[in-house]
Amino acid sequence: MKNLVKTRIPTGYGEFTLYLYTEHGKDHLALVKSDVDGETGVPVRVHSECLTGDVFGSRRCDCGDQLKHTLQYLGRSRCGVLLYLRQEGRGIGLRKKLEAYNLQDRGLDTVEANISLGHQPDERNYGVAALMLKDLGVRSIRLITNNPRKVDELTEYGIQVDARIPIEVGHHDDNAGYLRSKAEKLAHLLTFRERTPFHHELAFIEPLIGQLSLARAPAEGGPFVTLTYAQSIDGSIAVDSQVPYALSSRPSLTLTHFLRAHHDALLVGVNTILSDDPQLNVRYYEGENPQPVILDSNLRTPPDCRVLRQSEKPPIIVTTAESDPDKREALRSAGATILVVQPGEGGCVDLGETLTKLSQLGIRTLMVEGGSKIIGTFLKYHLVNYCVITITPKIIGGLKAIDDLCRSGEQAPLNITECRYHILGSDIIAFGPIGYV
Repeated sequence: MKNLVKTRIPTGYGEFTLYLYTEHGKDHLALVKSDVDGETGVPVRVHSECLTGDVFGSRRCDCGDQLKHTLQYLGRSRCGVLLYLRQEGRGIGLRKKLEAYNLQDRGLDTVEANISLGHQPDERNYGVAALMLKDLGVRSIRLITNNPRKVDELTEYGIQVDARIPIEVGHHDDNAGYLRSKAEKLAHLLTFRERTPFHHELAFIEPLIGQLSLARAPAEGGPFVTLTYAQSIDGSIAVDSQVPYALSSRPSLTLTHFLRAHHDALLVGVNTILSDDPQLNVRYYEGENPQPVILDSNLRTPPDCRVLRQSEKPPIIVTTAESDPDKREALRSAGATILVVQPGEGGCVDLGETLTKLSQLGIRTLMVEGGSKIIGTFLKYHLVNYCVITITPKIIGGLKAIDDLCRSGEQAPLNITECRYHILGSDIIAFGPIGYV
């Protein structure tokens, strides 16, 4: 194993250093975030080349999605390593892999097809990955994989694996059989839990779901934050702050509840509780209810509100040390968990401390639904990882979703990087990760 060259590689996910290694005439790559020499607990993905998935976006497998989500995850991490091994087709090469695809179209599964061609189900060797990690000076790793064989082989080669980070990116009609064969015959650790499959109308949001899967083994810092809201075509989220107004079409509501089911917790401000009296649960999609979280610096949440009376998961109410102790006790008696943080700007709860404490409670993925003040504050302090914005064909001229974010000149405009658009019912869904300068 020899390192031939290394060079700086700026990407849309951050800046990396690319190392080119060679072994027995075959090249392998290491894409490294920051200096990992001497580091412990480094997030590492050992990814075998998949031309059809990585480059052409084939839906036969999950390789391309895993690669993309790994890069996004490493981009959010302090450091990390992606090893790109030239072991196409689980080690049988591109031609044989394509021949195996034809056999799969005739009814064989991915394991049977390899065996029919005279190969083992998996011919990859992870010794080269161990040599690369040792050359980089990594002391221990958290391995991004669903494959326990990778964990076992790297351990045998002397790599300390502190933890496994699952990377389920969702299954659909084109790859479900392939993934089930890997789970049943190759012992890949896939859950196929009920909240993972995509209804065909919601498959477009798959890029976000993969990120949520990775976020369950978090990078440094607080939970992965998804900001979601619906607005009219003129940018309004309501007629005014006191009057609830239904903007989304039924398909868009289904998307909202689908996303709720894929997040650990759902956060709103107390104004939403006072104006809408919402349930903060999952109703338009079959899935698990998230943990409700309410930001309420002055404890205005009514003890008889629906989220306290009807929710299977009583809310976490985040308040400040300056709030009324009697109100805290009344809300605790009604079933709420009270989380006390220091006051931030304007006496409101400190969002940074809030996210840290939610993470300590095991909340890894957080969906923020607003309203206007919550939306603006999360964006102002660069706390949002991903946006899903529903744009409805209505003109209201009411309360703006975001007000005064950049007007003072202190805040640069924010970009939704890799922004995608999808027509859902009568609405337009704009979605993508938030980029901060």
